Amino acid sequence: MRLIPMLLVYVLVSTPGYSQQQIVTLELRQLVDEALRNNPEIQASLHQADAAHARVGQAGTLDDPELTYMREEMPGFRWNQSEMQKVELMQMIRFPSKLSKQNELAEIRAEHSHHEHYEKVLEVLAKLKSGYFELWFVQQSLALNQDNTRLLQQFVSIAKTKFGVGDAALQEVLKANVELAKLENQGTVLQQQEQSAKAMLMAILNRQPSDTLGVAALSDNVVFRATLDTLQYLALQSRPMLLHDSLMVEESRAMLSLSKREYLPDIKLGIQYVTVPVGDFRGWSISAGITLPFAPWTLGKASSRVEEATATISKSSASLNASRNMVLSNVKDLYFKAQSARSQLDSYRTVILPQARQSLKASITAYQNGRTDFLMLVDAYRTLVELSMESLMARMQFEQAVSELERQVGIPDSVSN
Repeated sequence: MRLIPMLLVYVLVSTPGYSQQQIVTLELRQLVDEALRNNPEIQASLHQADAAHARVGQAGTLDDPELTYMREEMPGFRWNQSEMQKVELMQMIRFPSKLSKQNELAEIRAEHSHHEHYEKVLEVLAKLKSGYFELWFVQQSLALNQDNTRLLQQFVSIAKTKFGVGDAALQEVLKANVELAKLENQGTVLQQQEQSAKAMLMAILNRQPSDTLGVAALSDNVVFRATLDTLQYLALQSRPMLLHDSLMVEESRAMLSLSKREYLPDIKLGIQYVTVPVGDFRGWSISAGITLPFAPWTLGKASSRVEEATATISKSSASLNASRNMVLSNVKDLYFKAQSARSQLDSYRTVILPQARQSLKASITAYQNGRTDFLMLVDAYRTLVELSMESLMARMQFEQAVSELERQVGIPDSVSN
């Protein structure tokens, strides 16, 4: 269950311009569905895939036939005095195995576009999730800023009371006011960062500038169950980029096969209807011909095609190996980053932050009773603030590492489920 922390709800309700009715929780799952429907990059790649599939039906067909009309032996270009006229229909017929191989190539390229589309989907979703977690971090930082403001206002009140009875110097009051001013400046920066994060999400979702976004929410549970071996196996089996690169090898082999077929001749067939007005002749004639790819003066062209296709196979195989190595390396790197961030979160939640809060509480009591000075109180306060921000940062980094890991694996939600 995804919850808005009570602190964040309190801050938003107590902030001018917000009311309880205006608080809208941004569900990441809903944003993902919206991006799949509306993101322009995803739509463009989908249309590109559709275009590639439409080209399959064109690849295995014959070239367009050629229809010609001729009037021959016209004295002085006088049309009505021509000695002969012909109507000819000509068709070039590729060697049958060439057509089948062209169709195979088109199918491979259509499959390319399919994997390119899913790679684009993964890229956009990873960008969306990263932006969502950044928005969550900024909004949580704003809530922390508001809570710290109220805490410092208590410090100011305590310092003024002690100053009024002569138990504190004016410097302590001024120091507390300076800390308050710093928090106000930090709040201004965070508000700008919140608007920037929302703007990026709006662009990914293809929303109108007049639309608004609510509050990002994360579950209190930090789930990370997958093992490194499983993730690497899934990446090799499912990552669209690797499937695309493996198809590049298949395409190169098909190109080599087609290049070798270029040594086979193509056939040209024609049929003519001939009219000779002077001799009162009307009749048909048939013509046929073949290409000569093995002629000495053209043989080098076919040989060069074979050499090019052979080199392309080696290039595609090397690129596939490089892509595999890169993906496996990225999976391992992100896996350890996510593990490290999760360990840090556990430490912050169970040990560091509870002790820092106890330390600050003890410092407040000691300062009120005159057993410590104001600098020690401020030091305890700053320590808690820094550790709280580090905890929020660790959660954001964990979620971003997981979302990028899902992209590298090629299966959304394969890491957290």
